[in-house]
Amino acid sequence: MGTSTSSSGGKAGSPFDPEWLTPEAAPAGNAGGGDDGSGEGGDHKPADTGTEAGADGPAGAGEPATADEAFAPSRRFAEARSKMSAALGGGGRESLRAAAKSMVTNGMGGARRAASTMRSTAQGAGALGQFLASARDGSDPQVVDWVNRTRTANLAADDLILELVKEVMPDTGSVDDESLRNAAAEALGLLYELNPGIDVFNLTDAQIHDVMAITIANDVCNRMDLQLGQTYERLRHDPQQVQLFRKDMREYVQSEVRVVMEQLGGTGLDPKRLSREVLQSAMEVFAS
Repeated sequence: MGTSTSSSGGKAGSPFDPEWLTPEAAPAGNAGGGDDGSGEGGDHKPADTGTEAGADGPAGAGEPATADEAFAPSRRFAEARSKMSAALGGGGRESLRAAAKSMVTNGMGGARRAASTMRSTAQGAGALGQFLASARDGSDPQVVDWVNRTRTANLAADDLILELVKEVMPDTGSVDDESLRNAAAEALGLLYELNPGIDVFNLTDAQIHDVMAITIANDVCNRMDLQLGQTYERLRHDPQQVQLFRKDMREYVQSEVRVVMEQLGGTGLDPKRLSREVLQSAMEVFAS
């Protein structure tokens, strides 16, 4: 997912909200899909479009959109791509921050719209956090049964990660779900890389929060690749340079999301609500 080609998306003047996003699921001021032909597709469909993005989600429901708010402006990712090109040309973190800011504020319609568009990211990270907490606490019989069967299988770390992600985030075939599953697998892989002998079914709250934060951050990076990736393709940057830049981008996004998680993780929020709060706050950080 991280190296996928940017899609052409919708044309200028198309709605910010993709067609699948109903007014009930996507309150005004939060949105997502169409583009100006310069980069972001409208096929990011969340795995669950229930009430998670409602009144207690990234934004409140029922706020009417004005005509200007409802439609995407022309060339909305052009500035972000220009900043991304500057970063690739040696502009460093300042250019990268500027690219992220433009992507969120101009390309995605602001922090609240961006958080709503990516609410499946928060839902997935929250579900993963809740599953890991239930596995540790033995609070859900179904989770306990799955853990016992998985322990008996004595899987290698890579196989265990795949089975865990598959259990928490079933494959629906959508672009969003594929991206999220990859983001979660990478987050769990990093956990094992830093702690080779760790028991993934007996994590501390801090470790669970870190997995959630990295999952969110990785999916934000996937979104940046999808929306701004034409910068790599059109300007024909050296592949090695692109990979070094993408590593720096990932480290930057992960560090920012981790800071937000550290700030909010001790507030006693349940994993699903915590992930929504973290995503919303992270989008505000990137937009500032």
